[in-house]
Amino acid sequence: ERERLRDAFGAFVDPELAERVSREGTDFAGEEVEVSVLFMDVRGFTSYSERVSAREAVARLNDLYDRVVPIIIRRGGHANKFIGDGLLAVFGAPARMDDHADCAVAAAIEIAEEVSDAYDGELQVGVGVNSGPVMSGTIGGGGRLDFTVIGDVVNTAARVESATRDTGDDILITDATHSMLTDSGAWEERPTMPLKGKQEEVQLFAPVSAPSS
Repeated sequence: ERERLRDAFGAFVDPELAERVSREGTDFAGEEVEVSVLFMDVRGFTSYSERVSAREAVARLNDLYDRVVPIIIRRGGHANKFIGDGLLAVFGAPARMDDHADCAVAAAIEIAEEVSDAYDGELQVGVGVNSGPVMSGTIGGGGRLDFTVIGDVVNTAARVESATRDTGDDILITDATHSMLTDSGAWEERPTMPLKGKQEEVQLFAPVSAPSS
């Protein structure tokens, strides 16, 4: 029964997190950790949803996530949240990773390539990656808890993904992530730009070899 419940729980959260909850319970004290955050969003999904039934829209998203989530897990990441047609993934929490920036960027590039090959332009995504300190732990109340990461690093990753629409790139990473890469070659610097909700401009980079829209 314990294994059945763990397997069922693992279908709704990252399997590694499900295993940790099984071992340690649900009270993960908040702690500051260095991570890389990947935010992916489907472009034009609102207009797509207007043209098809809700069932078709959900089926398309499920097909996309069936392709994307294994890439994230294979690269050592944690698929933290599905936000409608968006996905938040964390590299470096709950499991610590010294090479979280390399792994997050490798996952971003592989995701863009997989989407391009699988959907041949019919479905497109934007991916933003940012790195830095976050608070990692459980949050919630009223009997409901969620494991998450909180901090400006997360918000910036979402804003960076939004910026892909302005630059025409499928992938953008911040200078904070770029400076942590083991191999910093094959990147193009984009003009420094303001991001929504950010007072300071952020330096962005795009991979030279990544597919572009």
